[in-house]
Amino acid sequence: MSFTPKYQTVLEKLRLEVEQAEPGVRLMPIRRMMTQYKVSQSAIERCLDELEREGLVARRRGSGVYVNDIQTTNHVVGIYSDSEVAPHSHARFLEGIRDTVEAFGFHAADFGPRDIFDEQHEVLSTMQKMGFAGIIAELSTSTFFHLENEDLLRQFRQLQLPIVTCLPLPGIRADSVMPDHFSAFRKLGRYFRENCKGPVKFLCYHGIPSLARLQGFQVGLGKNGGLEIETLEKQHTTVFQRTARLCDEGWEGNLVLAVPPDYPSDLELLNGGPWTKDYPFDLAVLLETGETLPGHLAAHIVLKRTRRLGESAAKQLIKRVRGFKGEMEHKVVPHDVFFAQKD
Repeated sequence: MSFTPKYQTVLEKLRLEVEQAEPGVRLMPIRRMMTQYKVSQSAIERCLDELEREGLVARRRGSGVYVNDIQTTNHVVGIYSDSEVAPHSHARFLEGIRDTVEAFGFHAADFGPRDIFDEQHEVLSTMQKMGFAGIIAELSTSTFFHLENEDLLRQFRQLQLPIVTCLPLPGIRADSVMPDHFSAFRKLGRYFRENCKGPVKFLCYHGIPSLARLQGFQVGLGKNGGLEIETLEKQHTTVFQRTARLCDEGWEGNLVLAVPPDYPSDLELLNGGPWTKDYPFDLAVLLETGETLPGHLAAHIVLKRTRRLGESAAKQLIKRVRGFKGEMEHKVVPHDVFFAQKD
């Protein structure tokens, strides 16, 4: 059973009150807060110190505590995404960001090159002049910030803007919000080890997310799982196209698709495989919230919470824009795992 300290509960209530208040509004006196929240003065002082550290309030001696205005000349958040982000996942990510930043009086602008390396230098060189309050970088692989591409990294380091990224960036001072690929696939691998018979084929792409999923699955599966790994180049063939070819060839076995579909129609390519309730083989698919498989398939689902990822990234960026000066923060958004009933 988890326990939330009273101080933390009061802090969250005060933070919500401040975020919903108009800039410049004076909060109730500390003694009234003590009475309302039934805590000591030291607890209230601790909460106000934290809110002041986050840039949400200003404490004026002899006057009171006031809600800070957002010190920015532009209320637009830039969303930089590369060309390898799956369109369906990208749409969920944008929804989470836009709904969140609009609640704080901001707007979200999706920008960035759609062809790897074709326009990145130009975009980065002008990014500072675009007038964004901050930037959220949604990158699907390590391609954009490859260690060998020091020029792109140097340009990004020169940006004097709050940054939240969904991948670790070498030498970049930025907050990060990342999906927990490893834990979900470790749980999936443990299930395969304990419940599935025969070898397992694991299909993925090159890149950091696929590598994290593969590592988690290998840890869960253990040494004697008979794992066969196929790492595909997405521009040549997708995981779902490869699966369709396996079905046409009459291949049978346990299969893990470790990347989400680019489009919901990709899921139709799973038709024809030996993964119904009448077959002994197991199928696992990574999906976005709201996606469903064809009804006749019996598959284990790893559910990505990409919209929640966008919400978390937006909240972190707004917090930084509003004046939070603390250490860079790293937050993790978990996946959910749902196992099919084969009986």
